Amino acid sequence: MKALIASELLQSLKEEALFLLNQVESIASHTPTELLESNDGPNRWNTLQVLEHLNTYYRYYIPLLDAAMDQSTLPAGAHFQPGWLGGYFTKSMLPKEGQVKNKMKAMKGHSPSPELDRATVIKEFLQWQRRLILLLDKARQKDLSSIRVPISIASFIRLKLGDVFMFITAHNQRHWVQIENLLGRLPVALA
Repeated sequence: MKALIASELLQSLKEEALFLLNQVESIASHTPTELLESNDGPNRWNTLQVLEHLNTYYRYYIPLLDAAMDQSTLPAGAHFQPGWLGGYFTKSMLPKEGQVKNKMKAMKGHSPSPELDRATVIKEFLQWQRRLILLLDKARQKDLSSIRVPISIASFIRLKLGDVFMFITAHNQRHWVQIENLLGRLPVALA
């Protein structure tokens, strides 16, 4: 993958995060609980479980990202070169042509319970999503390549800050497709 302009990358990731925030706020306001608790087959997740799955990743990554950026004193670089491993993880998560074609089993600790409280799950997700947006803004003052963050499935593997942001965004996009399919809805246009 070629080098990216750091400010443009962060703006693009922020726009994706704002889109998802908007969508989930709309779901919270307009979607009946029965629909949020409906899945599309045996042993398949419902919308609340998908959001809880995303919460499990946020519980791990958001505090680490924040702390890693606080500890760094290096100035922001103009460009970001994704790493080969970070690029691989991001590419493997991205939906293709609006579909998730490569199914994956959730890692241990990231599989949500089928018994979830609607208000709790959605409130937590929205809080994390807002924090992600703030961290993307904070990252504008940081070097996306020099800050390293351990990944949730193997803490000895540390990815570049920019790669982690890209992975989280791709993971969110993947699961947004899943939510869209579950709810049978089109995205609400951003105002």
